[in-house]
Amino acid sequence: MLKSLAIGACLMLLSACATTPTAPAKTPTAAAKLPAGCVGQTASRIPVKEGECAGFGSSYSHQDIENTGQLDAAKALAEMDPSVRVGR
Repeated sequence: MLKSLAIGACLMLLSACATTPTAPAKTPTAAAKLPAGCVGQTASRIPVKEGECAGFGSSYSHQDIENTGQLDAAKALAEMDPSVRVGR
């Protein structure tokens, strides 16, 4: 009896760990309100009010880089923004 109870508890823990929580829906409205050259979200954990700039410059998502079809990040960035120069 104790063995079957322990196995059942382990299976419940495994099934609880196997489920992934759903990500909250992202609202594109905040990004649409920002002026050009204004980054609305950065990797820092400093809170930023909606509609304010967290930083200045350009940001590209992984999906943006994947959509270029380039295999090299330097070529992908140069394709998206001609002002980006990569030197060695």
